[in-house]
Amino acid sequence: MAASSDSASAPIADRLSVLFRLAVGGIFLVSGLAKIADPVRFLLTLREFQLLPGVLESFLAVYLPWLEFLLGLCVVLGILHRTSALMIACLNGFFIVAIGSVMARGIVVDCGCFGLLADVLHLPDMADGKAIVRNLILMGICIYVFCSDARAWTLEEYIRR
Repeated sequence: MAASSDSASAPIADRLSVLFRLAVGGIFLVSGLAKIADPVRFLLTLREFQLLPGVLESFLAVYLPWLEFLLGLCVVLGILHRTSALMIACLNGFFIVAIGSVMARGIVVDCGCFGLLADVLHLPDMADGKAIVRNLILMGICIYVFCSDARAWTLEEYIRR
């Protein structure tokens, strides 16, 4: 009896993992591309946080969007998706700390999550409690993907066949 409930829940877990992979991977693909398209805007946003020295801000403005894009792509395609999901969870942890820091210091700033796309699509983009909640949710989804052994619809599984 237990075996049938395990086998019945496996496809649901696989589907949930695929859905979560597509959601979080897609979000990071889009946010990375939006920042890649306008690195100067992202640099100005980083400066408003007043957390890092200028050289590090410039470095992050150029390379963090590419990291977000590549990690999102890996999660969506299922290439090292568990490791990539864990790395995205860590990034979300850093984002939460940065947002909490500006909130604690009373600095009102855009979080910079979606760059110019936030203006075009009228997305909420403030570094506030809602942004922390969104990052916590994304972190939880990433941890689920990391802990899940589901390989359905991954490029790795396709190559193994």
